[in-house]
Amino acid sequence: MNRLISISLVAPIVLGLFCWFAEAGEQTKPNIVFLFSDDQPSQCTGYSGNDVIQTPNLDDLARRGTVFNNAFVTTAICCSNRACILTGQTMLRHGIVDFETPLTETAFNKTYPAILRRSGYRTGYLGKFGIGYPNAEVPNFALPADQFDLWYGFPQSISFKQIQDGKTRYLTDVMTEKATEFFQSADDRPFCLTVAFKEPHGPFKYFDPKVANPYQDIVIPTSPTFTKEDFDRQPNFIRGSLNGSKSRSHLEHPNRHQAELRTFYRTVTRADQAVGEILQALKRSGLDQNTIVIYSSDHGSLLGDHGLTGKWLMYENSIRVPMIIYDPRVQHANSLSSQRDEMVLSIDLAPTILSIAGLPIPDSMQGRDLTPLVRGDSWTPRSHFYYEHVYTPESKNRDPIARNEGIRGTRWKYVRFPDQSPIHEQLFDLKNDPLEQTNLIAKHADEDFVNELRSLCDIGPSQ
Repeated sequence: MNRLISISLVAPIVLGLFCWFAEAGEQTKPNIVFLFSDDQPSQCTGYSGNDVIQTPNLDDLARRGTVFNNAFVTTAICCSNRACILTGQTMLRHGIVDFETPLTETAFNKTYPAILRRSGYRTGYLGKFGIGYPNAEVPNFALPADQFDLWYGFPQSISFKQIQDGKTRYLTDVMTEKATEFFQSADDRPFCLTVAFKEPHGPFKYFDPKVANPYQDIVIPTSPTFTKEDFDRQPNFIRGSLNGSKSRSHLEHPNRHQAELRTFYRTVTRADQAVGEILQALKRSGLDQNTIVIYSSDHGSLLGDHGLTGKWLMYENSIRVPMIIYDPRVQHANSLSSQRDEMVLSIDLAPTILSIAGLPIPDSMQGRDLTPLVRGDSWTPRSHFYYEHVYTPESKNRDPIARNEGIRGTRWKYVRFPDQSPIHEQLFDLKNDPLEQTNLIAKHADEDFVNELRSLCDIGPSQ
């Protein structure tokens, strides 16, 4: 925090240099608003170059803030990566590998909201929590209402249609109102409000009746790999997995895929509307100039890539997410946003939030502080990270999910499926094959760099 409030740089001429403004005298600690969506891949934003999707409020936040073009998750599933976000830890360290297990009290006490609250912050949580299934035998940390000053959290599955005081309400409207009330009731304490939107995750049985569907008559461009040829390149165990369940139907009947894309885009736009309303409420409360705003998603979604749906696999649209950090005390030259290409992870969010608050980052957190990148300071870039997905539910009514792990580097991506016999491996050259259509493992199987990737995968998240 001392770096955040004491450095004053003036760089009005050179694009990319920053001004870090500090008011004279002692300042209060900054407020933090952390907003994140559910299932939103990075390309589903206007600022990323998608000229069909409508996200004007995120686009505006990106223009004013720092955009991380290479932000990833270390596991693409709701329960596990939400625990990653809270704890700053990879999945195998925090141990949340399914939808039933909550964080323990000890583990929760090391999350960013718990640390902030003990340090004098007023904390709030609105939206999907999704870590642990609440029942009589599970401790209250599946839905830890008493660990926040404001709580409107809910488990993994909830309807967008809510009944409040006998009236039908749209879930996100209720969350937006509660965020507004949180700002209006602010006191002398700094605050951290986390808003976990359910959009664009289903089920999609109810939409906000007050908001028109802007995509109703639009043909949405499909992924260039949404083809039968790309689907047929997948190994049998992927084609027969939950990722492939709807594939043949969508490929044979593109109108079904279009309907799904329209719904997905519609709900992203509805979440974007809520972002704008929350930030306007923050401004009306006079708190915006001392509030850092962060936006991201818990993971991405394939949306037809390789003819597949869902997430879980290590393909880019599954693991790459939007990430913006806006600090009103940082001014970018020519009012353009700062574009950062360093590889950053969702486990970096918790240590970054603590750093913003001027608090030490506990040794339990494996993520890294991103505030130097926001300020334009030096930051040693990552060369790679380890990805893991282990949740494989067994159900007669549901296709399996393929357990997988791998190393995502700056050029090469190595993926393996350890449950297959023999182990199935993939190798993609992201520089020359960004769509990940050609598996090069047979060509390079015995080369030193592939053996190094295998070794890194053996080491796993402890690296």
